Amino acid sequence: MNRRTLPALTALATATVLLLTACGGESAKPDEKIPGAGESSAKASASPSEGAAEEIDRPEIKFPKDFRMTWESAEPAGADEKAALKDAQNYMEAINHAVVQQDPEDSVYKFYVVPLSQAQEYAKKTAKAIVDGGWTVTGVMHQSQINVKKTQNGKLVNVSFCQDESAAYAKEVRTGKVLKTEASEKSHYAYSVIMQESSSTDGLWQAKAVTATRGAAQCVGR
Repeated sequence: MNRRTLPALTALATATVLLLTACGGESAKPDEKIPGAGESSAKASASPSEGAAEEIDRPEIKFPKDFRMTWESAEPAGADEKAALKDAQNYMEAINHAVVQQDPEDSVYKFYVVPLSQAQEYAKKTAKAIVDGGWTVTGVMHQSQINVKKTQNGKLVNVSFCQDESAAYAKEVRTGKVLKTEASEKSHYAYSVIMQESSSTDGLWQAKAVTATRGAAQCVGR
């Protein structure tokens, strides 16, 4: 069997989605123009939308002891940005939940996506590429350089970040063997997740579109 590391599997899934959406490696194009990502450290007071987000009955995301995802601290300026960031994190973790559950149709990531969106297709294709290979995930994925920015009319939020997979690996489900390789620039990805407020659940933000750039210069060595 051609044994691939987890980064190679992520690249395979990303390439598949890019072909499906005809993005050609460029940023996904939602309905609105996304301005340059930026981050603010300004703190906003609690708002009704934050309260609603806390009251949502969310599906549990639980990983085995040998895998975790860590996130660098970030404090977006507004309540919407804070809620969108939290649910972007939930979306990314839900994709790996589908992997550890060995279920590309996992209901958890579907909770965090706009139905039938490119983000839903991306989650499914990413999980399926790994599961079909007979693998699961192990180790640590670290997310850093988190930037959160509303679009020009405020209806969407762009959450961008770097993902370091140098300490995360594929593990054979059948044998439990961990497939380790040397870390390289290909272990780093630049992600952009476009979030949209749910039309049916107050306080919930859902992923609409996502892109991942492998070996992005701004993420290597960070």
